[in-house]
Amino acid sequence: MRPSLSLILPEIDIPGVTIGVTTRDGGVGKAPFDTLNLGDHVGDNPAHVRENRRRLQSVLPEQPICWLRQVHGNRTVLADHTDCSEADAHWTTQRRTPLAILTADCLPVVIAAKDASCVGIAHAGWRGLSNGVLESLLTTLPSAPAQLFAWLGPAISVNAYEVGDEVRQCLWRTQGEEALHHFYPSARTTGHWMADLPALATLILHRAGIDTITASGSCTVAQPRDFFSHRRDGPATGRMATVVWRA
Repeated sequence: MRPSLSLILPEIDIPGVTIGVTTRDGGVGKAPFDTLNLGDHVGDNPAHVRENRRRLQSVLPEQPICWLRQVHGNRTVLADHTDCSEADAHWTTQRRTPLAILTADCLPVVIAAKDASCVGIAHAGWRGLSNGVLESLLTTLPSAPAQLFAWLGPAISVNAYEVGDEVRQCLWRTQGEEALHHFYPSARTTGHWMADLPALATLILHRAGIDTITASGSCTVAQPRDFFSHRRDGPATGRMATVVWRA
């Protein structure tokens, strides 16, 4: 029997900001979406997804969750719970308004003001990092980078993330030579590389002026009991949500 829905609530030192990450537990979905799939674009039963989203909403503040239609781009929008925008980052200054990002290996990045005056969140896979999704969010937030902190959620780890040379070349072109330090030759496939998404995100955030960055350290591929993983399970898999809100 799967336990009821609960959120992983990482400890952060910013009063007034809460972050939560869903696991696979506590939903109604059937394999391969068992049980708490929150993605409405992966082929799951729509009624199951609606019920899973309802269950997540029930443990969050009263304002409706703000969802996005994620496209691996760099568009950032001001959160509006009445509209599901096509974007990969959003932010708000409103209290008790949960912002959500869906992932199944990509990196969820929470960015918030140290005085808790604003919160934002981005969907950052390699395409998003290359396209500048973090820079887009940072330039939109109404706080200077030195007044912000960042938290990096569960994602595919460097030990599991083998990519072709085109990915390395793309990050080199868009993020500079420093990005190459976070690719390591694959021991399995000649000409392939092991990519470190959290390290690449940290490089970008530090370069932008954020000096307070923490990471969950959890690998979605290595923890099948807790997390969905596109790399591990293929396209027929679910999505977790990382949520953030101002208290």
